[in-house]
Amino acid sequence: MCKKLKHLFKILFFVIIYQNLAYSIDIDDGGVTTARQTFSADNTTLTISNSSTLRNQLNNIIKINEKANGTVIIEVGSTAETTVDKSNTINGESSSNLTITNSGTIISARSKAINFTDVETGSLTNNSSGIIKANTNTISMLENTGTTDDITINNYGTIFATDDDDDGTNTIKSDDDSTNITLNNFKGGHIYHNSENAVVVMGGSATLTNSGKIENKDGPTFNAITLSGSAGATLNLKDKGVVIGKINITGSGHTIKVNHGIGQSYYYDTTGSGTYDLQDLDGNVIVKGSAGSVGQGGNEILDEQLGHKSINLRKSITKFKRSEQYLNQNDTWSEIFSSFERRQGKRKTLRLEHNNLRAGANIIQPGQNSNRLFSVETGRQEFSKDHNIDRISISGGFISDEKQTKFNSNIETFFVWGFTQNKSDRRILTNTTTSGFLDIDDQYFSYDAIYGGKFLNNIIPDFSYSLGYGLTPNHEESEYYKWQKKEFLNASVALSDEYLILSDDKSKLYLSWLTDYREVITENTQEFKVNNVLAEYNQDDDLSREITVTAGIDYEFQPLENSLLSINLDTLYSSQETYGAQAKLYYKSLF
Repeated sequence: MCKKLKHLFKILFFVIIYQNLAYSIDIDDGGVTTARQTFSADNTTLTISNSSTLRNQLNNIIKINEKANGTVIIEVGSTAETTVDKSNTINGESSSNLTITNSGTIISARSKAINFTDVETGSLTNNSSGIIKANTNTISMLENTGTTDDITINNYGTIFATDDDDDGTNTIKSDDDSTNITLNNFKGGHIYHNSENAVVVMGGSATLTNSGKIENKDGPTFNAITLSGSAGATLNLKDKGVVIGKINITGSGHTIKVNHGIGQSYYYDTTGSGTYDLQDLDGNVIVKGSAGSVGQGGNEILDEQLGHKSINLRKSITKFKRSEQYLNQNDTWSEIFSSFERRQGKRKTLRLEHNNLRAGANIIQPGQNSNRLFSVETGRQEFSKDHNIDRISISGGFISDEKQTKFNSNIETFFVWGFTQNKSDRRILTNTTTSGFLDIDDQYFSYDAIYGGKFLNNIIPDFSYSLGYGLTPNHEESEYYKWQKKEFLNASVALSDEYLILSDDKSKLYLSWLTDYREVITENTQEFKVNNVLAEYNQDDDLSREITVTAGIDYEFQPLENSLLSINLDTLYSSQETYGAQAKLYYKSLF
């Protein structure tokens, strides 16, 4: 009895060992091998390396043969190929836990370079050097007699079909009964064909994430992606990923998620009678009827810009009031300025990152009861998502002389109004062009007015206030986007002061500071249309309020006996995470 048990244990031991044996097939001689490679056991690994080639006029030249835990590795410079009219270069039908890693080339002369039919759990990694091609249906994930589920494809290289017939050709396809199919097309990945049918068909509960390029080379009027079935497929459009060709929706329960970043403009043409939901994962306003969104930088920043314009004018008025021209009511006073501001983005509030460069001049003509003010400015805003706006502004108004108040202080007021010519250029992501991008432009005018006052005394810091009004009439961009009229009203209060800290016969040095609180006091809503579908952007409350702090020095000196030069340097920081610097220059000959 004891001997029989020992014998039984030996048999069980060898069965267990046999079941877990790993088998390796290596093609690494650098030549051409023509024999079909058929897996005869589970846990088999086939490696083609050293620039070797497996090629013949055979179907199923690599046949997994329904085995489990099979692995196929094709290294850089190596090839697996069926020729003439043969198919199924790698046939994994009815296998399980199949792993394929390609850094070389896989070619099928007819269909199915890789066949995942009825595969339960499998993965394909096509690395950046990898090429996978077939005449039709390059990668197939259909169901026949079994089930196809839990398949993951990670593509960093090139996958394509060469047939230009219109009889059902796709490059990658999963059918409506497949489950848990995942296709990730990463940056650098390119999936394409030149047929009227969709390049990629995602059926069942499939998920396609694109950060690379999916292209129908027949042109953007044909389908690039189809979502089918009723299990609910998901399409994720990420980063700078490009789709060339329409997105076709059949069946129901699908979802398109866009994740291109805050402020990125895009327009995806959709077709088909299926149902789907739209989500923008960055919080941008997304419009159905297609899948479109537009960056709000051109209007979202207007109240902040007007607030900073008010600060710039108030600081220039302070400098003018201590000038020789104002004191003697003689020649025109003028200064030129240049500034740079950078604002950090914030996803939660859709605050768009941008740089703002400005240059201009403030000119003031002294008068007996009031002083005339004229300002001209040019600037460029560069938003982080391929959107630039060039601006030219002209403003005019007056500054009142100081008046005594009953509170033992003086008050001065100013009023300016002006207009701005805006030239907008933006690049959008779209599936309607052969590049996946579209450059669009717009030219329009906007108008603003600022009224402000300042209480001056010699004991405590000066207190000032201002009201700013902005108006942008209706305008439309060259493609897809139309903007409705927008109006807003700013209110601000500020404390400021200036100190003379150095003075001699030929030079003076001033130190100044200002703290300003600004808020939009009317509803700040922008209505717009994407391909004639109306939408609305409501500015986050956090963006409608701003605390701005500036500090600067102003150095006046006489380089020559009959001349005066003034150089002013200011720094700025605001609660909108905007920081910047401004330089102002003033020169006058004294005769």
